[in-house]
Amino acid sequence: MKNEFFKFSSRRILFSTVMASALLAGSPQTVFAEVNELQSVMQAGTVKGQVVDAAGEPVIGATVQVKGTTNGTITDFDGNFILNNVPEKGILVISYIGYKAQEVNISGKTSIKVVVKEDTEVLDEVVVVGYGAQKKASLTSSISQIKGDEAFKNKGIANATVALQGEVPGLTITRTSTRPGSEGAEMKIRGDISVNGKSSPLVIIDGITGSLDELNAMDASDIENISVLKDASAAIYGARSASGVVLVTTKRGKKGKAQISYSGSVSRTINGIQPPITNNQEWLDMFYEAQYNDAAALNPNLTTADEIHKAVNWWIFNSFGGPTLDQSDIDPATGAPTVYKGETLFNALRAGKVLTLQNGDKVERWDPNVYMMDYLYGQATSQKHSISISGADEKFSYRASLGYADNNSQLKVANDGEKKYSGRLNADYQATDALKFETSMSYDKRDIITPTTDVGAGYFDPWFWTVYNQNGQAYDTFSGNRNPIGGLTQGGEKKNSLTTFRGSAKATYDFSKWVKGLSISASGAYKTVQRNMQEVKNKVQYYDWVGTQTGNKQGPGQLKEEIEKWENITLGAFANYNRTFADVHSVSAMLGMTAEQETYKKVGAVRKSGAVYPGSGLTDLDVWVNGNNNEAYGGQNSWGLVSYLGRLNYTYADKYSIEILGRRDGSSKLAKEQRWKNFYSISGFWRLSNENFLKDVSWLSDLKLRYNYGRTGSVEGIDNYERFATIKTGTTIFGINSGTHTSLWVDGMRSADRTWETIDSHDVGVDFAFLSNRLRGSFDYFIKTNNGMFIDVQYPSILGAAAPKSNNGKFRARGWELALNWDDQIGQVKYSIGGSLSDAWSKVLELANNENVPNEGKNENRLIGMPRQALYVYQTDGIFQNADEVAAYYEKYYWNADHSGPKANNILPAPQEAATNTLRPGARKVVDLNGDGAITKDDLYYAGDMAPRLTFGFKLGLEWKGIDFSAFLQGVGKQVLLRNGYLAAPWTTNYVLQNKNFAGKMWSENNRDAEYTIASRDQDFNKWNYNNKDVSVQNNRYVRLKSLVVGYSLPQKWISKAGLSKLRVYFSGDDLWEWTKVKDGYDPEYGENSNNTFPFSRLLTFGVDVTF
Repeated sequence: MKNEFFKFSSRRILFSTVMASALLAGSPQTVFAEVNELQSVMQAGTVKGQVVDAAGEPVIGATVQVKGTTNGTITDFDGNFILNNVPEKGILVISYIGYKAQEVNISGKTSIKVVVKEDTEVLDEVVVVGYGAQKKASLTSSISQIKGDEAFKNKGIANATVALQGEVPGLTITRTSTRPGSEGAEMKIRGDISVNGKSSPLVIIDGITGSLDELNAMDASDIENISVLKDASAAIYGARSASGVVLVTTKRGKKGKAQISYSGSVSRTINGIQPPITNNQEWLDMFYEAQYNDAAALNPNLTTADEIHKAVNWWIFNSFGGPTLDQSDIDPATGAPTVYKGETLFNALRAGKVLTLQNGDKVERWDPNVYMMDYLYGQATSQKHSISISGADEKFSYRASLGYADNNSQLKVANDGEKKYSGRLNADYQATDALKFETSMSYDKRDIITPTTDVGAGYFDPWFWTVYNQNGQAYDTFSGNRNPIGGLTQGGEKKNSLTTFRGSAKATYDFSKWVKGLSISASGAYKTVQRNMQEVKNKVQYYDWVGTQTGNKQGPGQLKEEIEKWENITLGAFANYNRTFADVHSVSAMLGMTAEQETYKKVGAVRKSGAVYPGSGLTDLDVWVNGNNNEAYGGQNSWGLVSYLGRLNYTYADKYSIEILGRRDGSSKLAKEQRWKNFYSISGFWRLSNENFLKDVSWLSDLKLRYNYGRTGSVEGIDNYERFATIKTGTTIFGINSGTHTSLWVDGMRSADRTWETIDSHDVGVDFAFLSNRLRGSFDYFIKTNNGMFIDVQYPSILGAAAPKSNNGKFRARGWELALNWDDQIGQVKYSIGGSLSDAWSKVLELANNENVPNEGKNENRLIGMPRQALYVYQTDGIFQNADEVAAYYEKYYWNADHSGPKANNILPAPQEAATNTLRPGARKVVDLNGDGAITKDDLYYAGDMAPRLTFGFKLGLEWKGIDFSAFLQGVGKQVLLRNGYLAAPWTTNYVLQNKNFAGKMWSENNRDAEYTIASRDQDFNKWNYNNKDVSVQNNRYVRLKSLVVGYSLPQKWISKAGLSKLRVYFSGDDLWEWTKVKDGYDPEYGENSNNTFPFSRLLTFGVDVTF
């Protein structure tokens, strides 16, 4: 009997455990007052009863509650319950996970029996697919759908792409910042599919082609759901489907009375993890140690520590910006400038003393207590608001909404953030029983404002430079123009405004009166996207301590304005047929045609001679100087795409199903001979759980095997007019008198054979559900092969022009995805646990001429047999301990046989007697991996894949008496990372702040087992020791608490008197915590460059949801 095992074994154990726990926590009388069926005396207003399933078996632990109150109980081992204080005309709500909630009108009854039915909502859920929708249970392909409220509700993150991170298995989202509007977010479905481009998926918003920028500009509260087409089911979108498709559907009116909803929140942004930075004393100690070692290397004649110390003292005083001194100004006993009466400048700063000194015309100021990061970054406040009205009757449905968001970064001294404005109207009208109209209009505007210079430059100056002079002006730090405060406060702003308007209409006529199940529809859509950019670069003036002007940058200033506009028109016509015969034969078919055209235009102008009225704030081109170095530029292009598409699905008895879909695309981007291409998919499922041999397995709710094969396409990397060769003009010197003559030449060759990249995709999957759908999950394994990848072809240089790319490359990606969810209820506590884990890895299979030469660092230059983002570095073998080891190393790997010069292709720094950029004790040894007796690029080795692998997400949710709690963890299990920049290694640039990880851990004669090499301020020497070396590679594994939400919905009896149907308050936190294997202290998602000091942020949000 179905579910019998679980009901009488597992349930009893679970129920007994809960009861035992309750007995330990409280008195037995309290517990059994709710569940003891043996009460013999019925009180007034008491109802007793039993809850059973369709087979007559008792349902243990079901909740029985008086509607609109907190008065309730749970059923016992036999499904019985007793509930007191039930109003005579009360309504009881019986609910249990896996069954449909049921309401029973008491009407004076004292005894009832309730039969609950299994909840098939999970299987009946409708999933949006390409040009249609299907029940989730009927899907033959790997398509994931997430509801908008689940993905975005209560998250303070304004960027919709980032908010999706970790939510969908196989959907990998990366970012390099948390700055609003500047997150650098990228999206991939199942990894890379080519070495060309970013492998970004196609984004469709309400049936109109869109982009990630347009998605991020939307008010996320308008999104009903997002479907991700991950396998060859995306072939229904043809030429742009190779990287998968993301379908965004917005909310529409639902049948019922009009509802007004408001959601508002206020967020506080605070700094997240930041690299450990040396304090003033640590920085000066590291500086002195490095300069001491360099002084010894440069002056081999200095034999004692005291002699080296004096040389360092002299150098430090002058290099820090002190006045020019000669030897008569130095105390011979201490080596210190006499102006400080024997106390060295170094020790004065180290002791925290504030110093002021005249240096020629400039008054210098040292303040060792200044930490630039405290001046730049703090906390910020953001807000979001959205309001909507919706409703529907038998004929008309509508939903209208307005949204506003103001999101600011934690930069304190300049404007940095975004504002978003949105409006949307979706309306449907059932004109007759057969004719229906659907319309949508939306307006989204996203304004992003950033400083034009010095964003993230907080590491550039050490502790001891003051930020402002005594007049509050930007102080000119050492060597001029380095103080980021000057650029941020004076340098101007860059404003990017992206405005999107969409309008669409669709008419559907149902021909069922003549042909049952047949409908025909026609649709049209118009979209315009305009980007307005204005960049103002003002002259930035710096001052010394007393206000004397010193250096400046960006002078005299410039103004740049750009306008870009995209217009897209899409027309479509479709015929749909859905029919079931004899209750077991289900047939659905779709035929359609679409035509799409997009035009693009860009104009821009730059004036570079400064403002007519400096300091006025006027930013029109006509009030900036009309100098001789102005620029004006522009361009335009267009493309078109015509498509014929269809889909046929047949399902028998919900056991077996097969689906065939196809699309034929013709693109204006390609030559006539290659313009048309066919794309297709064939898929099917076998639902084993509906077979007779599994029907009576009590714990099995659903088991379905899936397979999908198909071919998708891509024109990424093909320009709109690439099939046409263009002529360029110039001057050429030739002839007897070597005169110059005007000449014409072809800028590159074109090929009529170049065509689509085509990707063959296989997907094998299984969907399963156990224990009345409480435990659900899926597993997929996929292979994607690009058999026509665009690659560069090598021709002899005598050709005289760049050769076109060809379709001769081959690329493959493999991977798997696992998703699990558990939903259950214990008493009145509903809880859910869910998670996903996925992996994808790529390999280049074929390239022109079998090129396979790695470069240092990330090798997106393509290597056969390697991933697209393969990392190649040099292997090291410890540190040189003495001069003899260095000499032997040079002898073996540097010199050729007769010592006349270095070996061919050698990369070792040349040996020198008195230099800091040569190998010396304390430097790293690079291994001759290929054993050819030389250190060359042939010794590079593969260190790992820089693409994120083993991406995962984990969710926990709880609900109890109006209180809700949810937590979401997200992370990456496998990735290698190679940073570069200021903090990746010691002293990559002079005077910048230093990573504390290096302090006290560098090689010296007294610390020969040190982790890091000898301290040096020679940048070339440090590059040898750290750049592209295995010791700099980091394993980037991390777990992040992506979101945490606690909310409370006020009881209906409290808010109904105010005319409210819902009032919920909540607190949420985003990016609250992380664990990481990254050692340098940066956030694990930061990216490769460590020059940027902008810290990742955490977000604390308080919000309210109200429905009238």
